[in-house]
Amino acid sequence: MIIRATSKLLNISGIKPVKFSVPTTEVFPGDWYAKTVKTGHLGKIVILFFHNNLKISIICPTKSLNIAIKQFLNRLKNYLIRHDFEFLMDKLDLNSEIQIYTTDSKSTLAHMNQISFNIEWHLSNAVTMDNFNFEKLEDIHTDFLFSTNNKTKKYETTLDILKGIKESEI
Repeated sequence: MIIRATSKLLNISGIKPVKFSVPTTEVFPGDWYAKTVKTGHLGKIVILFFHNNLKISIICPTKSLNIAIKQFLNRLKNYLIRHDFEFLMDKLDLNSEIQIYTTDSKSTLAHMNQISFNIEWHLSNAVTMDNFNFEKLEDIHTDFLFSTNNKTKKYETTLDILKGIKESEI
């Protein structure tokens, strides 16, 4: 599993940046991008994981990438089960060796920045981070609109992408 983290996240986690500029072009297993997101609460940040092809957003309430990776795997499995796409777990190659590189896709980072603004808004409006429902916030992003290169369908949601894959599997 390839995780492409921002320089800021790598610095916070004490991981030396490694460049690997060959992006995966296939939908599976794809690359996961990771970045820090402010919460509006002093000393608290979260890590956003974002799949470059499926547009899945997973939020881990920690600032350490090493801790977040452990949370991420469980949170992703719960997300896929919650939305009835658990058949994707094997395709995403979650049990493979984790390789961490620097980010390389400006368009993916642009998508993540839009989602980050939404996360920041929701978290800053929360009275406290204790018992915050991150699953609900992840579910909100399932219906988030993303632009496409398709001339007939200019926008799609994560749910549209996942349903399309599920229909092609049947």
